[in-house]
Amino acid sequence: MSSTFFITLTKKKSEDYSIPSRKEGNIVMMTKKWRRRWEDVGEKLTFIFAPPVVLLIKFIPLSGIYLLGRAFARVGTLFPGRRKKIALANLRLVFGKRKGEEEIDAIYKQCLTRTITSFLEAMKFCVLPPPVAKGRIEIVGKEILDATLKKGKGIIIAGLHLGNFPLLAAKLALEGYPIAVIIKKPRNRYIARLYTRMTDAVGVGFINGGERKEAAQQSLRQLRGGGIVYIVIDQNPPYPDIMVDFFGYAVPSFKGPVVLAMRTGAAILPGFIVYSNGWRQKLFIEKPFTLKSTGDQERDVAHNLARLMKLTEGYIEQYPEQWWWWHRRWKRHIDYKHL
Repeated sequence: MSSTFFITLTKKKSEDYSIPSRKEGNIVMMTKKWRRRWEDVGEKLTFIFAPPVVLLIKFIPLSGIYLLGRAFARVGTLFPGRRKKIALANLRLVFGKRKGEEEIDAIYKQCLTRTITSFLEAMKFCVLPPPVAKGRIEIVGKEILDATLKKGKGIIIAGLHLGNFPLLAAKLALEGYPIAVIIKKPRNRYIARLYTRMTDAVGVGFINGGERKEAAQQSLRQLRGGGIVYIVIDQNPPYPDIMVDFFGYAVPSFKGPVVLAMRTGAAILPGFIVYSNGWRQKLFIEKPFTLKSTGDQERDVAHNLARLMKLTEGYIEQYPEQWWWWHRRWKRHIDYKHL
């Protein structure tokens, strides 16, 4: 194994964000104090403007949701926001040598439409009659899921911010599978309450990834009870973790799926949901991911995590317009602060 394939590295705990308060170069950087103030303002505005939107989504038909999402996306393309700069920088890093600027811009616009519409669709999904909701998503590989679940050791579904990824857990819960999702509880209280109502409506268990010790204990209980834990693995962890190769660049990645599997004997099933045939969706369950073991636990975790991340690249390559390019995934390779 090449030493460049994975390495262990400590991640910096604090970062800077653009907008007021201290200067760095030609831009002004936001301190943590100012960032919290802006978040407080945003939370107050959410309590004012979000309820009417949620009410509207409840009563308009699904076709109206998709029209509304496209309309919002068209407006969004007119503004050169920071997330647009991040997304385009990520796309150029990954595809710049293989795709032209027009194609990259087209992927960005499709991604924006999918992201906005997916958020609206997820809220609508939770108030649809269960037979209608279940009929919107086809499971490919259900026999793999069922056979693995019968072994009684639990399942870890390792997913991506791909397609309408929250609906993966919602679909399986509606089908009767005992599933809990690990996600960090939003700081925005309205969004947190809305998310809780949505997961409760479809029967998805919630594990707060922001509380590491408690999240680990809840995950172990879920797996030892023969249940399913759903983890999205393609974001930067907020604590020191393992660096792996992702599209040719070393990035920090969550080691939780591999560590949990090694500790409990639970199977890792890569699982991804994508749009197919318009706004219909397919949920792909891959064969169990086989862990390689040499007896060196630290090296084994890093090696298996690198293999798992390499598998996810294939889905992003196939559906680039459906992956979330908004995250600052390549912080050590792109100067996001100066975009």
